[in-house]
Amino acid sequence: MAFHDPVEIDSRDSRAQFTRLPLEEALANPDCRLAIDLWQVKRAGRVMPARADFDPVELKPILPRLILIDVISDPPDFRYRLAGTMSRDLRGVEVTGHSVLDLVPQQHGLRLWNDLCEMQRERAPQYLQISVIASTGEPMSYRVLRLPLGADGETMDMAMVLQDYGNALPLLRKYFDEARGGGR
Repeated sequence: MAFHDPVEIDSRDSRAQFTRLPLEEALANPDCRLAIDLWQVKRAGRVMPARADFDPVELKPILPRLILIDVISDPPDFRYRLAGTMSRDLRGVEVTGHSVLDLVPQQHGLRLWNDLCEMQRERAPQYLQISVIASTGEPMSYRVLRLPLGADGETMDMAMVLQDYGNALPLLRKYFDEARGGGR
């Protein structure tokens, strides 16, 4: 599978900041620790585990915040296979079946695309904090863990994503609602 190419992002067009964090910081969060520990065990000496290695029962505590993104080769795309109920509730739209480039605000989709391109090349997990500013000027943030998956144990064909909204969930809902042009 060929690697996908990054897209250009206008850094002036943003109320969001994406900060990469050391993976070790994710271990302080019990749900991230569960996902990382399972990922480590399931990879069993390979670069990455396959989606088929996971039993949904093992993931039950994190399923509402879990997202699976397929790596599509032709044409190149990253497409949502599954988005947990909390993700849908947060964004106010169903993303399953859509490209990450369809995300609103657009910069989130562009940045996710580029991060997934990097993950595809590096074949390594990512942990980051996304900080946004509400229209009221109030700052809020959430953290995201991304783990590569590959049926052959070597080539990324999917990403497993876990989002941790912390106590910012109500404000984040408002932020994404405003980005879609709505008003809750």
